[in-house]
Amino acid sequence: MDRDHPNHPALDELFRGDGFARVLGAELDDWGGGWARVRWTPRDEHVNFGGVVHGGAVFGLGDYAFAVASNSWGRVAVALTVDVQFLRGVRPGVALTAEARERSRSRRTGAYLIEVSDPDRLVASLHAMVYRIDGWHLGEGAWDDGWRASN
Repeated sequence: MDRDHPNHPALDELFRGDGFARVLGAELDDWGGGWARVRWTPRDEHVNFGGVVHGGAVFGLGDYAFAVASNSWGRVAVALTVDVQFLRGVRPGVALTAEARERSRSRRTGAYLIEVSDPDRLVASLHAMVYRIDGWHLGEGAWDDGWRASN
């Protein structure tokens, strides 16, 4: 946790209130400036007709980690692209962790690597990019001029 990150408690509440993550059953484990870690254990209802966890559900876990990491600076970020490689099938009941890390960030864009793993191996890799708009979570006034200028 970035204890020096301004507005961390308010952003944490915002991120943990994500409706899709709640429906999926994913839990935000920890996050800070430019990174996030999310945990999820898929259930039987997440299995596709092939007998493994649906790729869309695995993608959703990675996308949640991506959303938190890319919005962690307070500036509103929206996805431009996400490329996913599914590397291994997953069975229900196997705990998964998605870790998103910022690879680069400018005033307008950010690039992220998101890795989804089970306890033993990498199961999916996502490469993603966001567009960072002029809007700020919690309102522009919640962030001092120095923070807004550098983030």
